[in-house]
Amino acid sequence: MITRRALVIGFLLSFLIASGEPWVLMYLQGSPLCADFSTGGAIFLFFLFFFLIHCSLKRFFPKRAFSPTELATIYIMMIVACAIPSWGFTMNLIGLLAGTYYYASPANRYAQLIHPHIPSHLVPSNLLAVQYFYEGLPPGVRIPWAVWIKPLAHWFTFIIIFYLLCVSLVVVMRKQWVEREKLMFPLMELPEVMVTETRRFCCQKLLWLGFFIPLFFYSLNGLHVIFPLFTSPKLAYSLPIFRRTFSLPITLYFEVIGLSFLVPTDVLFSVWFFSILLIFVTGFLQMVGFSIGPFQPYSDPAHEAISCQSIGALVVLSLYSLWVARDHLKTVIVEVKNRNQRFSQEEIMSYRTCFWCFWFSLIFCVWWIRQTGLNLLPTIFFTFITILIFLGITRVIAQTGLAYYRAPVIPAVMTVHTFGSQVLGPSGLTSLGLSFAWAADLRTMVMASVCNALKLATTLKINSRRLLLGISLAIVISLLASSWSTLFLGYKCGAINIPLWHLKGLPKYAMGWISRLILHPQSVGLKQYGFITLGGALMLLFLTLRHFFLWWPLSPVGLAVGIPYPVYMTWFSVFLAWVAKVMVLKYGGAQVYQKAKFFSLGLVLGSFVTAGLWNLIAFVTKTPGIKFTLG
Repeated sequence: MITRRALVIGFLLSFLIASGEPWVLMYLQGSPLCADFSTGGAIFLFFLFFFLIHCSLKRFFPKRAFSPTELATIYIMMIVACAIPSWGFTMNLIGLLAGTYYYASPANRYAQLIHPHIPSHLVPSNLLAVQYFYEGLPPGVRIPWAVWIKPLAHWFTFIIIFYLLCVSLVVVMRKQWVEREKLMFPLMELPEVMVTETRRFCCQKLLWLGFFIPLFFYSLNGLHVIFPLFTSPKLAYSLPIFRRTFSLPITLYFEVIGLSFLVPTDVLFSVWFFSILLIFVTGFLQMVGFSIGPFQPYSDPAHEAISCQSIGALVVLSLYSLWVARDHLKTVIVEVKNRNQRFSQEEIMSYRTCFWCFWFSLIFCVWWIRQTGLNLLPTIFFTFITILIFLGITRVIAQTGLAYYRAPVIPAVMTVHTFGSQVLGPSGLTSLGLSFAWAADLRTMVMASVCNALKLATTLKINSRRLLLGISLAIVISLLASSWSTLFLGYKCGAINIPLWHLKGLPKYAMGWISRLILHPQSVGLKQYGFITLGGALMLLFLTLRHFFLWWPLSPVGLAVGIPYPVYMTWFSVFLAWVAKVMVLKYGGAQVYQKAKFFSLGLVLGSFVTAGLWNLIAFVTKTPGIKFTLG
């Protein structure tokens, strides 16, 4: 049973996560813990809560100790809260809205090309308030909170409705992915073991050995920042390839190794095999000067042809997931028509509620995006492709457990390839540029967090409607707390003094992309769609081979992953996990693997707990720049 105290504690810890992440990134320039699907902030705080509070209660006041259901509820609320503060939404949004005006100059002509097409109700109306955000408040001047209330209210309304769409969709897909296809959900292994096997978890020597390894190496790096006399182990190398036109990163991320060890070997092999293959193909294409068009935002470091091929595979994977689930979806439609809850008794929302929430949210989102300046047909396409990309990424995370990932091509770029920039016009391009706040650098998102949450809820048989209340509370408090923290730090420190992508790079990146398309129109991307079609065809081929030939070694999901920047940086760690797992299974068997799992979980726990502890040390010692996780 989900108790009131579990909701209250989950609410408070979600507030701490949402308000703390901007402090880590803006004030400390430390390790991001809410930037990616790994939700390191939730792991760190849950570790402290578990051992300092829960275990103490269990030792001295066993009747007041938290039940597995309560612990799972708290963790679920925290992983949902992790998906919002930084790369998920809030810091992207505030940096984009403020930077669009602050960085405008006669040289870039943002004021003439872009500003007239931005709806006034979506941006702060007082340019002096924007200037103070970047340059700091003069003495005696208060933070102009009122300037931000109206635009943030409009944006929050939209994003909450969009989150409702996402939650409705993953609730419908839960039974298909969790119970029928039995996807692995590696990101939920650690909390599941902590909650359901507490005594075994605490007594595992291999787990604490794995915990000590990242603690030791990352702490040496942290000590080196504070005391340069300490030797810092080098965990990252770069090998130049193809006449030094490209490089091959060799980097150790202990959390990636730990999470990847939990993934089936065929999926692991597929991920690193396609990664290294596409890295070499990209290097070759760049060396020979092959091009299909200008570089597109967030497709780096992959060649444009490779990124288009990967997004084609990802979209087909999403469509295939819906096709495989057709029998289950028919069951959903039957329940909606019959107005009963026969098949959805185990869900946090009835299928009938999901059905109507999905269509209401979809219509609202189309209407809202249309109001930002995008024509109706491009709006429908943009919304449709965004949902498919979100669904595909969620499927990839559920199957591979990648700690760090993002879409190979963003929905805005797909829309430009489909219609051409002249058809979209300056207003439509500006609307797509505003989507960079929530649908571009998709390194984390609520949809994936809720999907992982439903897996944990299934394991612990939590089907209470109160879980939906907990998720809703986490979303609301994360939006409010992260906005407050970001604005407070910006006005107090001066955002121009903070070396952070959200505040400096993102607004220039988005507005530069819009202005280039306005000044240099781009036609329909026939070449791009050629490679998108190729990627989709290859995905269909691999899905067919996988279906008819059990010996086929490559999992189709590896083709859909591609080599976006997070995968490019972590492929070697995935490779090491694959080698380790193959060796353990070959020479040790299933029993040794079950023990080795605890070592891998220790690597994950030790990585994020160490990052969190060093963020606290950096705050106390006022030492910025101590970073271990992928920034």
